[in-house]
Amino acid sequence: MAKLTENEKKALWFWAIVIIGVVVFFSVKNKDNATTTTYQKNNKVEVTVIDFSAMTREDIKTWFDTNKINGRITEEYSNDVPKGSFVSQSTGANTVIHEGDKITVTYSLGREPTTEEKNALKKAESYSRTMHMSKNGIYRQLTSTVEGFTKEAAQYAIDNIDVDWKENALEKAKSYQNNMNMSKNRIYNQLTSTVEGFTKEEAQYAIDNLE
Repeated sequence: MAKLTENEKKALWFWAIVIIGVVVFFSVKNKDNATTTTYQKNNKVEVTVIDFSAMTREDIKTWFDTNKINGRITEEYSNDVPKGSFVSQSTGANTVIHEGDKITVTYSLGREPTTEEKNALKKAESYSRTMHMSKNGIYRQLTSTVEGFTKEAAQYAIDNIDVDWKENALEKAKSYQNNMNMSKNRIYNQLTSTVEGFTKEEAQYAIDNLE
């Protein structure tokens, strides 16, 4: 058998190292892929959806957080479901989903208001925000000849406005105290008069919280 030259020996060693490197590379790559696949599979925790209809919104949010669900609570108008009541959930109870999946729970805004009612509500919010008027005061203003809204539209506004009437009474009391230097007793009488129309409870809250 002929002896290999030095150059031939070097060539054989070179190709041997290349082949070993290729084998090791693909072996490690396959191992990494197998590990990643297993991890992703095991990381998808199954979650069984429950019936949200009898739960509070806070409890539903807690359930979303606990189970790592991408949950959302929305509202929509409904002529059949009373305002604030549960309407639907996008994924039915007892359905198996996974962490990170989306669920939407919908509540009712009540029937959709007319344009007249929407305008009355916006006007009521403006009176409350800028003049801190009472519930009775706003209703009277809406139905006055100045505004001219119907009683139905005005009542819708009063029923749907989000206002802390006690805080309105307090702001109005501060105005009388600072701008007109009125006594607390006189302020109380003014707040409960037909001019302002605050309740006795609202007026007393205002007096108790004046400086």
